[in-house]
Amino acid sequence: MDSFAIGGGMQLLLVFDHVIAASDAYFSLPAAQEGIVPGAGNFRLGRAGGPRLSRQVILGGRRVWATEPDARAVVDEVVEPGELDAALERSVRSLQGPAVLTNRRMLNLAEEPPEEFRRYMAEFALQQALRIYGQDVLNKVSRFTVRPS
Repeated sequence: MDSFAIGGGMQLLLVFDHVIAASDAYFSLPAAQEGIVPGAGNFRLGRAGGPRLSRQVILGGRRVWATEPDARAVVDEVVEPGELDAALERSVRSLQGPAVLTNRRMLNLAEEPPEEFRRYMAEFALQQALRIYGQDVLNKVSRFTVRPS
């Protein structure tokens, strides 16, 4: 993670096998401030960092800096910005073993059973559909529409 991971970028961090962050980087999920639900962020961040961190990030809009202790829920390794490429190469080499793919599948099944994910996504789809037409969301979106002259 170079600089920041916001919204969808942070959600990707929650599924990567090894996250390397620059020491000056941060992550956040600002969807609630935008009036919507942050995809699977609610589902995964609570599992990774616990309910308190998830409330602070999702409900409060907290930015978590890579060097903070709470970042360990999402970030595996913090390096200086100039060391990102070398850290990435080390990480790729460490994940090239013949059993990595099989073990990844088993970890996925243990950490995120498909039935739970499907149940969450069904509720997410309903809630997001309701929020998209909320007046607050429509007002924010209307700022970006082209008005006829």
